[in-house]
Amino acid sequence: MDFLEDYAKLESTQPERFQRVVTRLLAGEVITPGPPLQPDPDWRFAERYRDLIDSYLQIGGWGFDLDPTLRLARTVHETGTQRVRFSKLESLVLCTLRLHYHEQMRLAAEEDRCDITVGQLRERLVHAGKPIAQLSTRL
Repeated sequence: MDFLEDYAKLESTQPERFQRVVTRLLAGEVITPGPPLQPDPDWRFAERYRDLIDSYLQIGGWGFDLDPTLRLARTVHETGTQRVRFSKLESLVLCTLRLHYHEQMRLAAEEDRCDITVGQLRERLVHAGKPIAQLSTRL
C-alpha cells in the first residue's frame, strides 16, 4: 500500500480523523470500540483504514496492531523502543490485579467496577509468595 496515494483518496473530513487516530496511537493510547450506545468513531476509522494507518506508521518504524478479537488497537515499535520494563514486584502486582479483575468480571454482577483494597492486594501478594516484610503498607 502506498501511503501518499491512498491518503490523497480520503474524503474531505477523513484526513482530520486520520490525524486524530494517529495522534492518539502515538501518544500511547489504546483505542477500543467504546460502549455499545456510544461507539468510538476513531475505532471504526482504524478498522476501516488499518492498512493506511499501518503504512504511515511504518515510515517511523512503528507498526499498527489492531486485534479484532480483543477489540483493541495500538502502536508497537519494531525494535521495542519505548517499551516499559517492570521490576519483579511491579510484574507481580500487575498480574495479581489482572487476576482479581478477571475473577470479579466472571461474577454476574450489575456493576462494571472492580475494586480491591490495598490490604486485599497485600494479602494476595503474600499468598503468591512475596515476603510481607518486603511489602509497604502503602504498596
